[in-house]
Amino acid sequence: MEEAHNEKFKYFFTPKSVAVVGASIKKGSVGRAIMENLVEKFRGAIYPVNPKYEEVLGVRCYGSCLDLPEPPELVVIAVPARSVPQVIKDCGDKGSKAVLVISAGFKETGSEGAELEKAVVKIARSYGMRLIGPNCLGIYDPYSGLDTIFNPSDRQMKPVPGSVSFISQSGALGAAVLDWFAEAGIGLSKFVSYGNAADVKEWELIEYLAHDPKTKVISVYVEGVEDGKAFVNSIREAVLKGKPVVVLKAGKSLRGIKAVASHTGSLAGSYHVYESAIKQFGGLIVNELSELVTAVKALSWLPPPKGRKVGIVTNGGGAGVLATDAAELNGMEIADLSTDTRQFLQENLPPAASVNNPVDVLGDAPPERYEISIKALLKDEKVDALVVIGIMQSPAFDPVGFLNVLKNFRGGLGKPIVIAAPGGDYTEKNLLMFEREARVPSFKTPEDAVKALTYLVKWSEIRKRFKENAPR
Repeated sequence: MEEAHNEKFKYFFTPKSVAVVGASIKKGSVGRAIMENLVEKFRGAIYPVNPKYEEVLGVRCYGSCLDLPEPPELVVIAVPARSVPQVIKDCGDKGSKAVLVISAGFKETGSEGAELEKAVVKIARSYGMRLIGPNCLGIYDPYSGLDTIFNPSDRQMKPVPGSVSFISQSGALGAAVLDWFAEAGIGLSKFVSYGNAADVKEWELIEYLAHDPKTKVISVYVEGVEDGKAFVNSIREAVLKGKPVVVLKAGKSLRGIKAVASHTGSLAGSYHVYESAIKQFGGLIVNELSELVTAVKALSWLPPPKGRKVGIVTNGGGAGVLATDAAELNGMEIADLSTDTRQFLQENLPPAASVNNPVDVLGDAPPERYEISIKALLKDEKVDALVVIGIMQSPAFDPVGFLNVLKNFRGGLGKPIVIAAPGGDYTEKNLLMFEREARVPSFKTPEDAVKALTYLVKWSEIRKRFKENAPR
């Protein structure tokens, strides 16, 4: 079964050869940007195709796919929409396995474009080829070096290899999320912008990723789906394989539904129906773009908690109260610390410190005070997860010392730890340092830190529910 799923789409992610139809030497063009990416990173054979040139970026160029010395396993098409049907026919005649159509101008433009799209799919299927797109940004696989993202490198960061996969109906939005992933240090397994989903559907990609050994977390931005049953069943399949699926569904409002149709030509039904079905089949719903990044960060870096009881350590009382409110409003519980824990804290913290939960280590806390408190709460069986708050504006706060403390507890004794630190540039710089060097999810507000834990709790409860209902 694993081999069958891998065989199905391997040509999209790990092709041995790639042809770029519409390859160009013109700066700022899509065809040149794709060639630059491939020449820099891709480890297979590259064949630029454009009758205007003899070579592109030092690589021999061909007039058509029929002229190539071998059938390219993947063909990336970046030419005007009207030229696409003939290009796909040439690819099929040559014996290619898969087609990625970057070009726009299909069903998102209206009825005429929709007919052109149907013709393109019909040709591809007649040759047994699968097609992703059209109207998309394409694919980025940091393991194979396949990269069709044509945004300038000084504006678009791309994640290093990792375990998170992201599929997006919107190319532009997908690029922005990759930027966020890269900034946060979230490693990527695969990215697919699938656009109009004329042939390959989002549920097929989720199903493939469910069986992909390099993918541990699947994240999805979707506007509309043609086959709702297949979509939720693919989520269920991933969950049964132990992989959380985080879904951001656009088209919640009436105007949003209309905007979806003009964007990718998709039909977006009732959001509440989607939401209910996705949750029933084990998906994790997020309501905002930033929440998708929050959820992915937590799910890919942290172990699932055993329960909902949260411990809080803070050097600022107000931030501790906000974390408490956020926990209870999000269905979490504030842990009642054991007598032994409170006694230990009372013996090792200053008299003015609060040894109840939240534990307030006071504004003059050095790293050692954090270390004492974090260790005590992690050892307490009544605590399932931990929020650590640092008000870095305090002159006593030592970011490097705090980082070393985090490194000591990176494993969290099997319990998830998240960091919260409100503030500006100085704080943000240190939060990035904590994430990159200690691999501890860090957030600008206590509310976001708590929200990250709620996704872990929800995922833990989903796994438990599916295991209990699994056939024996």
